[in-house]
Amino acid sequence: MLHALELENFKAFGKRARIPFAPITLIFGENSAGKSSILQVLNLLKQTRESRETGALLLPRSENGIVDLGSFQEMIFDHDLKRTLAIRIETKRSHQLAIEFRFKRPSLEEEVLLDQIEIYYGKSSKCIARFQPSGETVEPQEFWMRASFFFNPFFDIPRGFAPSKISTLECVWVTKATEFWKEEFEWCQKNQKEIVNWFKEEKSDLEEYHKHQREIEVINEQKNTYDDFQEFEKKAKFDFDTIDSNIEFFSSDFNLKDYISKRHKEEMNTVVGMQGFLPVGTISRDRFTSVGTLLRRRADEIMFDVGEVTILAGRELQGTLDILFPMGPFRRPPERWYIFTGTSPQDVGYRGDLLPDLLFRRPELVEDTNKWLERLEIGYKLKVKSVGANSGDLFEVRLIDTRRKERANKERVNVGLPDVGFGISQLLPFIVQSLASEKQIISIEQPEVHVHPKLQADLGDLLAEAIKEPRQNRFIVETHSEHLILRLQRLVRKERIKPNEVSVIYVSRGPDGAKAEQLRLDNDGDFIDEWPNGFFLERLRELR
Repeated sequence: MLHALELENFKAFGKRARIPFAPITLIFGENSAGKSSILQVLNLLKQTRESRETGALLLPRSENGIVDLGSFQEMIFDHDLKRTLAIRIETKRSHQLAIEFRFKRPSLEEEVLLDQIEIYYGKSSKCIARFQPSGETVEPQEFWMRASFFFNPFFDIPRGFAPSKISTLECVWVTKATEFWKEEFEWCQKNQKEIVNWFKEEKSDLEEYHKHQREIEVINEQKNTYDDFQEFEKKAKFDFDTIDSNIEFFSSDFNLKDYISKRHKEEMNTVVGMQGFLPVGTISRDRFTSVGTLLRRRADEIMFDVGEVTILAGRELQGTLDILFPMGPFRRPPERWYIFTGTSPQDVGYRGDLLPDLLFRRPELVEDTNKWLERLEIGYKLKVKSVGANSGDLFEVRLIDTRRKERANKERVNVGLPDVGFGISQLLPFIVQSLASEKQIISIEQPEVHVHPKLQADLGDLLAEAIKEPRQNRFIVETHSEHLILRLQRLVRKERIKPNEVSVIYVSRGPDGAKAEQLRLDNDGDFIDEWPNGFFLERLRELR
């Protein structure tokens, strides 16, 4: 799940800014302060991964995309191509992981480049490895055959669509901090004899393999060049020397420093395969004879493996982007009639365009929505019905006025969606999506647009309900609504939600760009941190 985001040199943010998330994250700030940049960077990554251009690093804009950010130069702070764009995504599920990307574009004549990635791991959030481009690309099938660890995002690509080549990054730095190596070291100390015997078995198997390969070389000697055979012998000597060195090491009285030094050299041989900005697999240059390879087969659970952690970080990031559901400030205006497309959507669509079909196919969702329309005291309930006796695909979405009394032998007054205030049609997709989703991250810009103050406050009840079982959704809301935050403070005070389930971020703009501050709540729902310039001070000014 998305835990935190860090930005540097993106849009309004120059200096590094950290944005911690919670089940309900509210982003406040003045106009043009940089609030939207937080949602936009997440949408940028999702848009890039969902594109058919599987090798794309960043797609600031695409046809029918989620976000339009123009070009890389327009995204970079001050439009200065000398700067490097840094994006760090932290996830927290079974592990606490973070991956940071650094992008640059040396000039307008050149393409956007991935300058480096860094991997952070554990509660300490310390950097464990750094990778930089090797300048090499590999065919996907060849890479998967050589990969030690991988997850293959190509399974979801449509048939007939070939993934691009995989670019590679080489490891340029690995941590030597003892906290990452100690468990592995202690296990190896206790099992020295077994490890020595395992390496002897490996050597015996390797001797049989090389003997067989030499026989093949003799049979095919006329087809192979002398240089090929020399390379084969050189590789064989390296393999045997490595195993002999490992047997000697584990037969000795080695200490933690010695062990870290040995394993550190192995991990520095890690190569990461990238599909766009996402790490999808790793290769170790000495994967057949290293200590890491042996431990991976015999005692994987105690191993510190930089490649495995890197791929896990990539998988967690992909999973986070998959469950991200962004909604813009304006949804598609309603129509009087709809024609059923023949499909059963799982959501309302980024612009609310799938809402009618979703309601048409899921009567139980209409019922849930009507319960919330009543709780929110909107004064209407939904009715979805087919139009005409012979046309099952033509239908309409009506609103029944619940404020009017029922008339004798007559139905309540009902109207079409286009005939009510614009605020209802704009808010409805958000309400429905909050009820239809499970374990999704729903981001939205200004849900309070066109909505009166009481309803803005009541939306806090919807958010508080939707983050709990069975839905367990999370929300990132860019807002100006004083009423929404006041309601959430009240819910904290009444112990209906916990203080750490709400993260309030205030974005302000200065001469050096935007900065983001987290304003924490206590158990009484009061702010621990002072609201910049006073809590909605404008109201007090107007009352004087």
